[in-house]
Amino acid sequence: MPKRKCSNIDASVGLRMRYYRIQCGLTQQQVADALNINRTTYTKYETGVSEPSHELLGKIVKMFGIDYNAILDNRDYFERRVADADMTLNVLTLAERAIITRFRSMSKEDQKKICEYIDMLYNEKTKKIL
Repeated sequence: MPKRKCSNIDASVGLRMRYYRIQCGLTQQQVADALNINRTTYTKYETGVSEPSHELLGKIVKMFGIDYNAILDNRDYFERRVADADMTLNVLTLAERAIITRFRSMSKEDQKKICEYIDMLYNEKTKKIL
């Protein structure tokens, strides 16, 4: 007899957890180790057999650099709270890692140009929002 769930969280929560874990380039074991739980327990969350507690779900969304809506709603985005000082480098996506690798291989002058360009793009985006 299957275990009963303790809440009415959407069954696709586990699929989204898997999606964001993969986007971060993490294994189930790495996530489980960071959460201080067994890998099989985490696997049950992704497969929908079991659900994480609210406290654990909070740790998961923080680890993935997303908000609760990304896990609980059916949104198709991967937003990071880059200003979050608690966000660790192990949650970088593969694309972010590639950018950093390329950036580090550039000359100091080219790195400065890239930083200036990113600042310009960011400032343009924030002006549109305001």
